[in-house]
Amino acid sequence: MSTIVDADTLLAIDVGSVNTRASLFDVVDGRYRFVATGRSASTADYPVADIGEGIRLALERVQGVTGRRLIDESDSLIVPASADGSGTDVFVATASAGPSLRTIMVGLMPGVSIESARRLATGTYLNVLDEIGLTDRRREEEQIDLLLRAKPDLILLVGGTDGGANESVLRMVDLVAVAASLFPEGEVPRVVYAGNRQLSAAVADRLGDQLPLVLTPNVRPTLGTEDLAPARLRLAEVIGEVRSMRISGFEELRQWTGGNLMLTADAFGRVCRYLSQVYDPEKGVMGVDLGASHTTVAAAFAGDLRLTVCSDLGLGAALPGLLRHSSLEKVTRWLPIDIPDEYVQDYVYNKAHYPRSVPAETEEMHLEYALARQLIRSALFQARAGWPQGKDSESVLLMPPLEPIIASGGALARAPRPGLATLVLLDALQPTGVCTLILDPHNLSPALGAAAEPLPLVAVQVLGSGGFVSLGTVVAPIGRARQDRPVLKFRLDKEGTGDVVEDEVRFGQLVVLSLGQGEHGRLTLRPEQGFDLGFGGPGKAGALRVSGGAVGLIIDARGRPLQLARDGGRRRELNQKWLWDIGALH
Repeated sequence: MSTIVDADTLLAIDVGSVNTRASLFDVVDGRYRFVATGRSASTADYPVADIGEGIRLALERVQGVTGRRLIDESDSLIVPASADGSGTDVFVATASAGPSLRTIMVGLMPGVSIESARRLATGTYLNVLDEIGLTDRRREEEQIDLLLRAKPDLILLVGGTDGGANESVLRMVDLVAVAASLFPEGEVPRVVYAGNRQLSAAVADRLGDQLPLVLTPNVRPTLGTEDLAPARLRLAEVIGEVRSMRISGFEELRQWTGGNLMLTADAFGRVCRYLSQVYDPEKGVMGVDLGASHTTVAAAFAGDLRLTVCSDLGLGAALPGLLRHSSLEKVTRWLPIDIPDEYVQDYVYNKAHYPRSVPAETEEMHLEYALARQLIRSALFQARAGWPQGKDSESVLLMPPLEPIIASGGALARAPRPGLATLVLLDALQPTGVCTLILDPHNLSPALGAAAEPLPLVAVQVLGSGGFVSLGTVVAPIGRARQDRPVLKFRLDKEGTGDVVEDEVRFGQLVVLSLGQGEHGRLTLRPEQGFDLGFGGPGKAGALRVSGGAVGLIIDARGRPLQLARDGGRRRELNQKWLWDIGALH
């Protein structure tokens, strides 16, 4: 039965750990358009611990902008829309607020079922504390002690192909059953079983009376087959249930959506998967969402989605996690000014305690965006480990061809100038060849992902409207050379004006050509020998139609991979120059 509905208006809510956003879409001239957004501080954390307060504030702001009444006298959402124009026809919601679930993974072989469980866990809001496997050298009593000490919210139990291992899987189930009998009342974790399907009944017999149990299809039905999608859906439900127990308002929000409350990361990934089936099949699509508590990287290649949620990397409460992945030196290398390490450390911990704070001084602004660069780079490093062979970091050092790259997050959206957000993305992601950078300043991607099932046209039509901001087309030659050596010659023929721009770009330069939002041109590129632009090999020339953006047409000839100067003074001088070149400074 089709779930597609006929509707004129769509209202979407996204509940984050710092901000709650309400977005309204309506049909204008026969096409869905982004109409208005309202943002409020999220109220998921104490002392309120009720997301409903933040939701209503965000909705009130949309009402104030549009004059459209969305909430009735009883503080309930008006669905469907009424004849007087009040309410909305369709309502969808996504959420990332709330703690990641403390998780212990229990499985059989490290390179098979446990590896699949790791990929499953990295794609959602789980904090994996430890793993117990068949080859674990710890004694059984030590493993039980581990389960009790960890106080997990969730035990993810995997192992065995369908119709495969029996005794070894049940031995791990019995281990969990013994631990379950020892958990204090009120601290009993949930169990998600995603192993050998032929053992589901036996697993239910052993655990069903002791632990809340969820059975899902096997994540590894055969040795050569991995299927994470069904387990990911059930995990999303479990995460929602746990958060509903700890934070008020989730259950009401779920009722408003008719039970279809999606995780923000899942909705974000759905948009990237859709775009990968629409854009150039030879290239992938990537999305980066830099949040306060999580950083999400979604990469899709011809419909194959690889989703990574880094729960210890974020530009807010999770910021100290960056220091476990990177050194201070890797943060400060992006600074155009000298800032002492002690100041950097203080800023990190202050930001973690006050995630809603924004930079007040120039030094703080530079530090905030240096941290943003390194957060994205650290998340990308984790994500690429799970990308398909030939695109992952083990197979190739450089980024694979991508079109487009979508970026969202409060820090990027509130950048003083679009050039600053662009340079952060260029430094952090280091795209190769020719690609388009898209900024999602209103965090609409999760809304479009959640609405894709009931209203698929919304995603198609809004993506091409003004709700998203094209930062510009990026040309990034692969190769290295001595400073100031010629890298490529270009010719830009602007459509509609007849203007022509021709020049040569040298190694180390960051060149911005004027090509505004909605403008297009034909770009001819002739790289020097040793430099590859994706036209068939090093030195191969080519021409293509390009679009402009808020920054323009950007030629990044700083080299791929980007190598920063070793001398601190020279490095800061170049960072400052690149900020000026891309228009990030007044």
